[in-house]
Amino acid sequence: MSYTLEANTPPPVIIHLDSRFATQYLETNENGKPKSSNFIYILKEPMNVPDHMNLLISLHTATIPYTFYNVRTGVNDKIAFKADGVAYEFSLVAGNYSATGLASVIKTQLEGISGLSAIIDYSRETLKFGFTISGITTFEFDMRHTKNNGADLIGMYDSDILTIPMNTKTLTPKAIDLNDSIHGLYIRQNIATKSSLDNESGVFTNILARLPITTNAGGIIFYSPQNNDHESMVSVPVVNTIGIRLTDDRNRSIDLNGHHFQLSIKISYIHKEKLRMKPLRRPNLKLNETDDKKKK
Repeated sequence: MSYTLEANTPPPVIIHLDSRFATQYLETNENGKPKSSNFIYILKEPMNVPDHMNLLISLHTATIPYTFYNVRTGVNDKIAFKADGVAYEFSLVAGNYSATGLASVIKTQLEGISGLSAIIDYSRETLKFGFTISGITTFEFDMRHTKNNGADLIGMYDSDILTIPMNTKTLTPKAIDLNDSIHGLYIRQNIATKSSLDNESGVFTNILARLPITTNAGGIIFYSPQNNDHESMVSVPVVNTIGIRLTDDRNRSIDLNGHHFQLSIKISYIHKEKLRMKPLRRPNLKLNETDDKKKK
C-alpha cells in the first residue's frame, strides 16, 4: 500500500548499506568465516521519530552476487541408500552443480562406497534422473531418517523409499530441483518485525522483500521495485541500528562465500493522524420476506 505524504512531512531518507562495512556479523560458515548475509549496522546519526509519526520502510534497490551454492553443507548435502540391505550415507561437497555434474558425482560415490555399478541419466524432457543399478542384488534410496538430505535435489520424496530393480532403468518420482529451497532471496530486517505473513510458519515475520533470481550462478542479481506496494509500517521512537539477514525459502541464512552485497532502504514518515479510520458499519444482511420464505 502507498501513502501520500503531506507538505509538512519530513522527506524520505534513503539508507545505503554495504555488508562489507557492517558493524558486526552474526553468523559464520562451516569454515569459521563470517557470513556477510547476516549483519547489523549501527547508525552514526540515529533517526529520531516525532511522537506524532510512524515510519514506512521499503526496499529501494538491492545488488547481490549469485555466489551462493545449490548444494550446501548441513542443509541438503546428505544422500542415504541401502545396497543388499546395508545402509550407507555420503555427503556431497558444497558447490553449484548442473544436472549432469550432480549425476556424475553421485555415480562416483555410489560405486566407490558399495561396489555396485551405476548408470545415471538426466532427461531434459522429464527433468528427472534415470537410475540403472547392477552388480548387487537389491538397491533403494531411503532418506526418511536422514537430516539435511538432498532428496529434492535428485528428484525424490524424503518421506518415501525409492526401490530400483536391478538392470532396469528407473526414473525418480519427481523432477529434480537444483534450486532446492533457493527459489528466491528473502531480505529480512529488524525494524518492522511483523511486516509480512510467512506461509511456512503461518505467522507475521520481518520479511522486507522477496527477490526473484534473474541471473545464472556467477552473475549479479539486481532488484529495484517498480512501486512501493510493499511498505512496512512501524512505530518506534528512534532508529539507531539496522539488522539485515539474507535467507532462503526456509529462513536459513545464505552464504555468499566471501562476497558482499549492497542494499538501499527507503524510510518515509507518515502522520499517525492519517491512519485513524472510522469504524466500519456492518451491512444490513437481513433477508427480504420472499427469500426468508424460500429458506423455510
